[in-house]
Amino acid sequence: MLGLPAAAQVDVLVDDNAASYFERSDRFDMALDLTAGRRGHAALGEVLARFMRHMLAVEVMIEPLVEVRDVSLTWYVGLDADATKIGDQLWNGMELDPQTTERIVALYRLRIADVAIDEPIYLILAVTPERTLRVKPQNLLAGLPARRPEVVS
Repeated sequence: MLGLPAAAQVDVLVDDNAASYFERSDRFDMALDLTAGRRGHAALGEVLARFMRHMLAVEVMIEPLVEVRDVSLTWYVGLDADATKIGDQLWNGMELDPQTTERIVALYRLRIADVAIDEPIYLILAVTPERTLRVKPQNLLAGLPARRPEVVS
């Protein structure tokens, strides 16, 4: 799990142990399973959608993806610095080497409710080369297309 020593005692967060999360959160001995297609992957998308609703009062749909191929990467948001670098490479038409590809932890497709944007917005989450995961949800606030208020005189 992201390069932790094999002897580390880490529990995967599931319904049966979720109630104990808050009492042990500072021990860093509980992990969220972000394996594509599993509950943790979808749950992180749900949390990000709630974050957007809370911070910007905007409804979004965030769909977890197992993989994407041959998509037009018109708009993307890196949910961390490494994911932004990976997104930049893809946006510039570069191929990812296998080591970089395996650092991608999660992919999502975001659509903003009631906003006509032809292309989906992709969200990328990646680990550092040292296998550290740093999620920066605030990138969503600054990285999404936004309307500027019209000046009224």
